[in-house]
Amino acid sequence: MADSGQTMTVDATERLALDVEALLESEQGEMIASVADFVRSRVKRWAFIFFVGMLVGYPLAGMALTWLLTQTNLVPDDVSIVVLQPLEVVILQLRLAAHLAVAFVVLTVTVEAAFLAARNEEVKARLEGVELSNFSSLSSVVLTLMCAIILASAGIWYVIDFLLPMLLDYLQADAAAIGATTTWQLAAWIGFIAGLCLGAAIGFQVPLITLISIRGGLVERKILTQFRRHFWFAGFCAGAMLSPPDPLSMFLVAGPMLILFEFALIIDRIFD
Repeated sequence: MADSGQTMTVDATERLALDVEALLESEQGEMIASVADFVRSRVKRWAFIFFVGMLVGYPLAGMALTWLLTQTNLVPDDVSIVVLQPLEVVILQLRLAAHLAVAFVVLTVTVEAAFLAARNEEVKARLEGVELSNFSSLSSVVLTLMCAIILASAGIWYVIDFLLPMLLDYLQADAAAIGATTTWQLAAWIGFIAGLCLGAAIGFQVPLITLISIRGGLVERKILTQFRRHFWFAGFCAGAMLSPPDPLSMFLVAGPMLILFEFALIIDRIFD
């Protein structure tokens, strides 16, 4: 019995090795190998960009913390922002700097991959049956990235100038209604703000994704309108995942996403 078990294990290992070898020799394997070569050739550059992002992000994080603490609309009346640990401010600045550095790396990888795909004839050949091949030019990539940055900036502006003042006042009034003293930890307060900003920056990409999907032939507009209720439900689920864990934040994050989704459908219909 032991010999038969070992034989079965050897056979399974050999089959797995043959399957992996066949995969590497196929077109998909060649693409995987090219991606691996792309990553290996640029990993040092990305590490350098991350290091530079940390150096630049640390003082910027300190300036951002100072700016946030001076915004009276983000610190309701009778609220105290406290620091509970000696190194809490330093650790918080490092975390924010790391997030900024990761964002720099992700943006760099996206741009480099888009440029590589735009120049790769094999990728264009694979996209011949999809209208997304019309978006593979350099100008389209740059325009898409600019639109994504503008939409993300609009989402952050929506959070800082509209959503946060109203939401923080509501939370403070809710705590005061039960007679609790409102004291917020600095790290939790910044994490709350950062979470909402990130959720809005991602959620505001909905019109861009919708238009690219329709114009790229990935989905038809009548399908989106036919299953509108399902997309609204998915939007509220996404709002729950992107926002802090309370119903009001979910609605305030999901609402603009759904409005922008409908706006994208109107734009596509007008410029059909």
